Amino acid sequence: MMTTAQVSYALWGGTATVAVTDPDRLAIARAAVDEVVETVDAACSGYRDDSDLARVNAGAGSGVRVGATFLEVLQVALHAADLTGGLVDPTAAGGRSTAGPRNRGWSAVRAGPGTAYVPAGLRLDFGAVGKAFAADRAAASASAAAGCGVLVALAGDIAVAGPVPVAGWPVRVCDDHRLGPRGQLPPGQDVTLRAPGGLATSSLAVRTRRLADGRTATHIVDPRTGMPVRGPWRTVSVSAGTCVDANTASTAALVRGHGAGGWLAAHGLPSRLVHGEGWVHTVAGWPDDHSERPGVRVAG
Repeated sequence: MMTTAQVSYALWGGTATVAVTDPDRLAIARAAVDEVVETVDAACSGYRDDSDLARVNAGAGSGVRVGATFLEVLQVALHAADLTGGLVDPTAAGGRSTAGPRNRGWSAVRAGPGTAYVPAGLRLDFGAVGKAFAADRAAASASAAAGCGVLVALAGDIAVAGPVPVAGWPVRVCDDHRLGPRGQLPPGQDVTLRAPGGLATSSLAVRTRRLADGRTATHIVDPRTGMPVRGPWRTVSVSAGTCVDANTASTAALVRGHGAGGWLAAHGLPSRLVHGEGWVHTVAGWPDDHSERPGVRVAG
């Protein structure tokens, strides 16, 4: 039986975890993950003035020279918009634009060899798609560098590459990655990942803010209205072939709201949806198992 090891640390407002099937290779895997994270952050961070993303948004209608990583993430984000009919829209930019599916704001974004163009009045925000891209890329890079199976969790997004432990990777899917005031685990479900691929959880229970009228605003925006998503689902977890696919589906399901379960089932995506009132709905063969080992906590 494979012996695993892992390390966790603060990253992007949450927790990053790197786990390996060979404890002697953990340091190598962690270094590979850190390299990918730094590359993606430098290209796509919305919190750095020197990122490619910041420069493209500042271009306001002018073509801007960008690196290969930015262009890869941009293509992933635009593909997610196409697949979801704009429910996952990189031009929603935190609600600062009302260009949604009807206007197809994302279709006006242009990319060429080493150049990206965003029309004036639109802003790119890769958000969770960029994080999922980083998880996929980091897991693949770490597995290749370490020569063993690797699980990478980046603040709610999980990617698995290489050989999987005989007992699988234990994961806790939950609303919130933070422990309770008495150290208790947040509400959720323990499941086991038994094959390479991705798992993502999108949640309205984290990164909220209080509005002037007393209502709570979430960090996920409905591109159709430019307003924060309000439910009815508070958390959606999806398992897919890649973390990008899982994250695209979980975010789109939250935005879609009513009918999200049927939409996920129709696409054959094992999913767990938690209603705002707390009850749980699962579709497409979402596992009904409970790992006996402490797992990586996954929340949006």
